[in-house]
Amino acid sequence: MAPRHPRLPRFLGTGGVLGALIALLVAVVGRDVPYVNGLEEYLIFALIGGGAGVAVGALAFLVADRPRLGS
Repeated sequence: MAPRHPRLPRFLGTGGVLGALIALLVAVVGRDVPYVNGLEEYLIFALIGGGAGVAVGALAFLVADRPRLGS
């Protein structure tokens, strides 16, 4: 039986979704920004949080796949 290897898209997708959820929490709990409506604020936070989540997911993939990469 061959060993199972982590799958990159699942790590990136999970990181992006978790980052967007954290962004939603920050947008809801945080202070209101004048001259910006709630949807615009959430979308900005989701873009930044989702991107950061994808980056963290990529790092987690590298740590999880370390034995296969030969390090």
